[in-house]
Amino acid sequence: MIHPDTEIKTINKIIGKGVFALKDIPKGTIIVAKDKFDIVLSENDFLKLDPVLKNSMETYMYRDKNKNFVLSWDHAKYMNHSCCSNTMMTDYDIEITVKDIKAGEEITTEYGLLNIVEPYEIYCGCTNCRKILKTDDLETYGHTWDQIIKESLLLINKVKQPLTGILSKESKIKIENFLKNPDLYSSVKNLSLNSC
Repeated sequence: MIHPDTEIKTINKIIGKGVFALKDIPKGTIIVAKDKFDIVLSENDFLKLDPVLKNSMETYMYRDKNKNFVLSWDHAKYMNHSCCSNTMMTDYDIEITVKDIKAGEEITTEYGLLNIVEPYEIYCGCTNCRKILKTDDLETYGHTWDQIIKESLLLINKVKQPLTGILSKESKIKIENFLKNPDLYSSVKNLSLNSC
């Protein structure tokens, strides 16, 4: 589920839709939490889908570390990529804001954390745009992303968190353990298909 202070807007014909903040959302806020209504398909079940359905869904899905294809049931699936994203997926079944997000600002994510199947060109327009999203970005940039995420996770109890009530018991325990001992941080490299 995505943070309640968000909405979908059409950006343009090329990019399509995006997700925008309705209010200021501070760094350290859980922006998306995986929940029981998300559609999770095994790789085998996904490959059996009718090609029309599969092609339509694939645009909005990501692969988890167990090789499942996951489709968010709400507008989290419309979050666009940025190489300078203001949110990032974590190994805690949450996506967290890694920068303060102002009301009206687009909420972006890092597609390099989504276990893409094949490389493709990206045009995020940020100063540090990588131009191509590669299948090994998680391995290449994981250490840098870990530092950014870890810094944000340390703020999790210092900002308003509307989504904590839907976190799984396992996620809550894992986050609590990290806050007690930051050395227990679970790297985003654990999201890789190769980590299992």
